[in-house]
Amino acid sequence: MIYLKLFLALLASGAVSFLLFFVLLKQKNADAVNVVQNKNKDGLKLLKEELKAEQWSWQNVLMSKWIEFGGGFYGVMAVLTYLVVEFNEVIDFLTSEHTVFATLAAITLGNLVEFFVDSIMNFITAITWPVYWIGKTEYFSFWVWFIAVYMGYYLGQMLAKNWQTNHNET
Repeated sequence: MIYLKLFLALLASGAVSFLLFFVLLKQKNADAVNVVQNKNKDGLKLLKEELKAEQWSWQNVLMSKWIEFGGGFYGVMAVLTYLVVEFNEVIDFLTSEHTVFATLAAITLGNLVEFFVDSIMNFITAITWPVYWIGKTEYFSFWVWFIAVYMGYYLGQMLAKNWQTNHNET
């Protein structure tokens, strides 16, 4: 069970890394990968503006969050943390009443304001993701978890690049 959690951490960071790099490689800006990997602040700002100018899509929302979090490994972990925290809050909310329909029927303006405030708080949690995950790790040193998620990040990035290379050749 302990090793399963470690493997799931590697898998989750790898999946988010793959998804983000896959979408990044699809960007019109051919230099986007170098901008993210080299932490080029001007380039990141330009990429963020390009994403805002494009038509709304889930990919653009995901990319803009990643760029907002700084891109790279830190950004991948921030996006993963944000997704985990938001998912847990949505599940808690939907299970707060006897049925999902009762929960949805009971939504008030106060709930919507609370969602907005919680989203901002979750953004702060995501930015400080090491603090969040230190409180969640057990059995192994934090460094073991860190190495596992970094390996997932690296593998996800490499898989996305290989996928893109193999599918551009055909």
